[in-house]
Amino acid sequence: MMQPTVRIPTIDPMPLPGPVWLMLTLLLVTFTLHVLFMNAAFGGGLWTLFNLIRGRSDEHPYSRRLSQELARMLPVLLAFTITLGVAALLFVQVLYGQFLYSSSILIGSVWICVIPLVILAYYGYYYVSGTTDQPRRSTIVAAAFSVACLATIGFIFTNNMTLMLRPDRWIEMYRAHPAGWHLNLGEPLVYPRYLHMMVGAIAVFSAILAHIGMLKAKSDAGYGYWIVKRGAQVYALCAGLQFILGMWLLLSVPRPVMLAFLRAPLPASIFGVALLTVISSIFLMLIGSSGERPNAMVHAGMGMMVITLALMIVLRHLLRQAFLGPYLQWDSMQVRSQTSVILLFVVLFVAGLGTVGYMLAQLARASRRGNQVRNVGSSGV
Repeated sequence: MMQPTVRIPTIDPMPLPGPVWLMLTLLLVTFTLHVLFMNAAFGGGLWTLFNLIRGRSDEHPYSRRLSQELARMLPVLLAFTITLGVAALLFVQVLYGQFLYSSSILIGSVWICVIPLVILAYYGYYYVSGTTDQPRRSTIVAAAFSVACLATIGFIFTNNMTLMLRPDRWIEMYRAHPAGWHLNLGEPLVYPRYLHMMVGAIAVFSAILAHIGMLKAKSDAGYGYWIVKRGAQVYALCAGLQFILGMWLLLSVPRPVMLAFLRAPLPASIFGVALLTVISSIFLMLIGSSGERPNAMVHAGMGMMVITLALMIVLRHLLRQAFLGPYLQWDSMQVRSQTSVILLFVVLFVAGLGTVGYMLAQLARASRRGNQVRNVGSSGV
C-alpha cells in the first residue's frame, strides 16, 4: 500500500452537517442518478446522430422517426444531468475537498473550460431538437458538435478525478506548470477509465432504448420491435466490450492498490455480483429480443443493467478509498449535525425526483400523442 510521502492540504475547518456515512450515502445516490442521465444524454446524442445520418435516406423511415423522437429528449436529459451533477459534486467536495481542490487547481485552466463546453452542448441539443423534423446538414453538424463537447467534458473530468487520487504527483506538476495548463495524461488510469465511461454510456442508453421500444410496441409493433432489437444488440456489444476495458482499467491500477482492493472482502464480493448481473443482463436482453415479438425479458435485462451500474459506482467509490486511504482524515472531521437542514434536503430531494418523474411521464405522453397524430395523418393520406 502507498505510504503518504506528500503534504496534503488541511481539512476544511467547517464541521459537517451530518455524519460521514450519511454524506457518503447521499453522494452515492446523487451520483448514481447523475450517471444515469449523463449516460442518456451522451448515448442518446450518439444514437440521434447516427439515425439522423441514416434517416436522410427514404429507405430508413424508422431511423428518421427515431432521430426525431430522441432529439426532443436531448435538452431535457442534459438539463437533468447538469442538475444532478451539481449535487454529486458538492458531496465530493465535502468529503474529498482537499484532494479535489488540489487537482482542480493543477488543471484549472482546462477545468474552467467545462462551463462553456456545457453551454455549447446545451445550445447544440436545442438546435437539433428544433430542426430535426426538417433535418438539414447543420442539424447533423450541431448533433456531432454537442456530442464532441460532452465527450471532451468527460475527458476533462476523467483527468481531474484520476489526478485527485495521486497526491504524490502534485508538487512535480505544479512546479513544471503553475498556470494550470495540465492534464493527467501520464497517468495509466486515464485512458481505460475514460473509454470505460464512454462505452458504458452507450451501453446504458441502448438498454434504456430497448425498454422504450417495448413500450412503443404497444401502439406500433413494427417500429417498437425494430427499436428493441437494435437497442439490445448494441447493448450486448458494448457490455461485452466493457469486460475488456474493465480488465485494462484494473491492470492500470498500481499493483499495491489493486491487491489491497481485490483482497478486501467487500470489493471482491461486489465485483463478483456485478459480473453476474451484467452477464445476466446481456443474456436477458438478447433472449428477450430474439423472437419476432420481443418479450418482458427485455425489461428484466434493463433492470439488471441498472443494478450493475449501481454496483459499479460502489466499486468506483471503494477503489477511490483504496487510493486515498493513507491520506484520508475523516476521523478528525468535526460533525455538527443539523437534523432540520438534512430533513429539509431529503424532502426537497424526494419531491424533486417526483417532479422529474412527472415531467418525464408528461414528455412520454406527449410523444405518444404526437405519434398517434402522425399515424392518423399517414393513414388519411
